[in-house]
Amino acid sequence: MFPITTHRLMFQRPKGTGTFAPSDILRAVLAVIDLEGLDDARCTALAESQLNDAEKTRLAGFRHDRRRKSFIHGRLAAKAALSAYFPGIDPQSIEIGSGVFDQPIIVGGGDDLQGMSVSLSHSDRFAVALVFHRAHPLGIDVDLPTITDVPAILDGIAPDVRDMIRAHDLDDHGAACLLWVARESLAKTITTGMMTPLELYAPSSIDRKGACFEVRYANFGQYRTLIWPGAQGWLGLTLPDQTEFDPASLLSSMLWG
Repeated sequence: MFPITTHRLMFQRPKGTGTFAPSDILRAVLAVIDLEGLDDARCTALAESQLNDAEKTRLAGFRHDRRRKSFIHGRLAAKAALSAYFPGIDPQSIEIGSGVFDQPIIVGGGDDLQGMSVSLSHSDRFAVALVFHRAHPLGIDVDLPTITDVPAILDGIAPDVRDMIRAHDLDDHGAACLLWVARESLAKTITTGMMTPLELYAPSSIDRKGACFEVRYANFGQYRTLIWPGAQGWLGLTLPDQTEFDPASLLSSMLWG
């Protein structure tokens, strides 16, 4: 078997869940693939068994190997998360398509998947997918910016944000990792990608919550992001601000970092 783990996330909300029952929307499944254990032969075999015809057609149109691999990795993670959320589902009955902003869209799979969404991310080391109900929006990101990425990420950040970072004794690389993962996971949650000026994602606060950081935003007060630092990648989960989630429940199950 390829090196994949799935993790069930359970949430609570003190102020209601709209017109949906809490049990229907206050849960998610995160799938994590450690790409170091996924060689080319296994990757190709899994793509053949997991991707449906539409996905295979898209895959055949990619010219560059790196793009082909990232496409496969994202779909494998998504199918793993969906299979854990809906045991017994046929992965090949589902297509992970793309919307007008290139956001992933779940297509097919039957009535059970109505209203479901998926957030995808990958780095050199990991591919991750988060399956959730769109009535309770979430976003995921995993990345490890290189040292050469640091100046561009930190360029132009406001003095108050620098002060927030200094309060946690983060070096420039750690600061860049935190800010980048926070921006990316928030952007995926609100479906903007990185097409919005970066200053709009400015934090209003950065706090330490046990093994993770908690970031809130000056312009998006309805959301916050939990970020787990790791030597091989930083993981960010954006969720509604009033939603309660125990970060330790994820850390203990996946041993991130």
